Amino acid sequence: MKKFGIIIAIEEYSTAVVPELAKIEFAVNDAVSIKKAFNEQLYIEDEELLFLTNEQSNKAAIEKGLSNIFSRIGIEDELYFYYAGHGFNAGSQNRITCWDTDNSNLVETSLSIYEILLKPLSDSKIKKSFIFIDSSAEELKSKNKMKTAANNLVEKEYSELVRKSPGHSFFLSCYPGEQSFASAQTKHGIWALQLLNAMNGKDDSAIDKANAITNISLGKFLSAKVPQYITKTMFINDRQSPYSVIDLSYATPIIAFESDDEEENRNVEIQFNQYVLSREQHIPFKNFEGFNKARHKVPKDHNSYASKMATELAQEEFFKVEIEGLFDKARKTLRLKNSNTVKDPEGGSLHTEFFRYNISADQSKADCSEITITRELELRVPLKNFPMPIDEIFTEGFDTITFPIKGTLDADALEDALYDLEDENQGSFENKDNAFSFFPKNIKGIAKVEISKSTLKIRFTSSQTSVSEILDYTQQTLVIMAATLKNLLS
Repeated sequence: MKKFGIIIAIEEYSTAVVPELAKIEFAVNDAVSIKKAFNEQLYIEDEELLFLTNEQSNKAAIEKGLSNIFSRIGIEDELYFYYAGHGFNAGSQNRITCWDTDNSNLVETSLSIYEILLKPLSDSKIKKSFIFIDSSAEELKSKNKMKTAANNLVEKEYSELVRKSPGHSFFLSCYPGEQSFASAQTKHGIWALQLLNAMNGKDDSAIDKANAITNISLGKFLSAKVPQYITKTMFINDRQSPYSVIDLSYATPIIAFESDDEEENRNVEIQFNQYVLSREQHIPFKNFEGFNKARHKVPKDHNSYASKMATELAQEEFFKVEIEGLFDKARKTLRLKNSNTVKDPEGGSLHTEFFRYNISADQSKADCSEITITRELELRVPLKNFPMPIDEIFTEGFDTITFPIKGTLDADALEDALYDLEDENQGSFENKDNAFSFFPKNIKGIAKVEISKSTLKIRFTSSQTSVSEILDYTQQTLVIMAATLKNLLS
């Protein structure tokens, strides 16, 4: 079995085309780093890797290069494909642009993803591929006079291949209608940066219980981390929602990691200064005002279509109303400066100099017929420095506080420490696949403490708990669990 790689990245398009296609910031930098990960983490040799950037990525070179790869690939081999550049949908086919794509003749001078990739994959009968596409049509449409020719990429083509062969997995940087953003600070696209963090083992939350990155764990990781990164580090009045087209019943390994447990455990750290307050609400799909029985169906399984529908239904009924209401409250009480405030009602976010607040929706993990509405609050200043009682703004309260854990836990040592707490009659605990739940006995307002490989999470008995009460109850819990946490960090 061999692994083959294809990397195509277009940062600057041909200046011979007028008007010139918009530049893709840091696309080449992303591609260089992706190539390094392909080499070092996937063990793809340069001889089996096609690497084309900028002018090398002309239409003829891409067609020739992909044809050469597919002429050598066997049924037991694996293919890893990465593309960064403008993409669009025309005539029901997804297409990618080339360095020499003509803005006035997009279809004829671009390439059909079906023709150059999906059909050859199907014909070759290879069982396993991973396709990464960092692209959107928004910038293309803004530059192109023939706007009807440039629609956003759609997933139908990808899902048809996945249904026929579940070993194929597609990862898209954003939903149709969204843009794929870049960070000047890191000099990477935000989606590409998180993909690199996962592949290089820099973020444990991309790794599953078997210490491997799979199509499923990577899809969940990217969909969570990209919006989180935007929320925490950037003021963008827009959203980017990565998604994957995969068979959720078919976990396909991408990278398996070997770990030195002793070295990793010495580096475990609970990051107490980075907590997030949250609250979840679960509502059946059919109970939403926008749910139309004539054109909507209650999902019978978990899939990307249901996830997308969940967001669309919640936007009108929750996102816009809630964000506008919070903005009005915060503006009156905090005297917000417009230059330091980003409000995105449709995207469900409100970022100010004092806090970041997000509301999101997805298909419920526990019940595929329900939508989970998640609200998250992150304070940007210590509570003691907040200019007014924060509960005057967030009157609904929260029921969970989450602290990130950096490093890898010693599950055996943690289990021993929790047994000790149970023996001391401080509470009881459960261990399910090295995800620990502790139920304290004598702490007001605390339902349970959950410790997994990436988070320490405290859940409260009521969502009406105020922010100050949450922090007070949390402090009491941490005092009682001090010995346990010390053991965890040793």
